[in-house]
Amino acid sequence: MSGEIEEVGEDIKSTTMSSKDAETGEVYVVAGKNDLHVLQWALDHAISPGFRICLVHIFPTIKYIPTPVGNLSRSRLSKEQVQVYINEESNCRKNLLEKYIRLCNDAKVPVDTMLVESNSPAKALLDLIPVVKITSLVIGTRLSRSTRRVRKGQYKGEYIQENAPEFCEVKVVGEVQQPKESFSRRQPEIPRHSDRNFLEWICFSRKFY
Repeated sequence: MSGEIEEVGEDIKSTTMSSKDAETGEVYVVAGKNDLHVLQWALDHAISPGFRICLVHIFPTIKYIPTPVGNLSRSRLSKEQVQVYINEESNCRKNLLEKYIRLCNDAKVPVDTMLVESNSPAKALLDLIPVVKITSLVIGTRLSRSTRRVRKGQYKGEYIQENAPEFCEVKVVGEVQQPKESFSRRQPEIPRHSDRNFLEWICFSRKFY
């Protein structure tokens, strides 16, 4: 593995992402706790020579901290106690993402990482798409922390696919690496505005090769 993560803030037919991805050469993959199969599908079916992977990991805001007497609000603990827990969580994220980075390195595909802090993963992804101008996104079906549905009858992947902007093509990969129904859209002009408040809580990392 080259470098460290730096936090600053089955059986399917071979398919590829649409030709518009060739314009960007970058495929974004949502990296949850159990989404290595999603990344593997992207490496096998969405990557062409010269492309790179950008891993997007969304983690919750720390409001409560586990203690021997139960979960306590961080406001009830000392700064030192809070910082110890924050460091532990940061290390867990680094260890998790190292597995994804290793998979990309083994495939000899350049990889970046992006950390996003949010308690609403689906909304965070939809907000992120126009800010970063994501045109190719690969995502798993389920929520990272549970199997709760975004709304009745629909998991996170399908929700993102249905509500993403037209310029973003979303591939939804099931637990057995079977992509669900996807569609290609015409590529309209990508909005050029950015949301400064949104960017304030996005953490970018170094590039990995």
